[in-house]
Amino acid sequence: LTASYYHIVNHSATAVGAELTHSFSSNENSLTFGTQHTLDPLTVVKARFNNSGKASALLQHEWRPKSVWTISAEVDTKAIDKSSKVGIAVALKP
Repeated sequence: LTASYYHIVNHSATAVGAELTHSFSSNENSLTFGTQHTLDPLTVVKARFNNSGKASALLQHEWRPKSVWTISAEVDTKAIDKSSKVGIAVALKP
């Protein structure tokens, strides 16, 4: 079961959201807060944080129509001694 809320803060440049999820099989709840900001019409920055201590960020830029590159990172703030995750992706569409 999932409930979510999404709110545009200022004329499509910045938005915030929250998601609450309940898993009946494990009887666990998850709460995630996130935000996104449009730097320009082709570049978006996103960040999120959840109740299990994971924080992540993403930078996405459309360099050609329908073709984007993405850089993302995730860190577990409750296990800071473990290494974080970093990713780079390129999506090309004709």
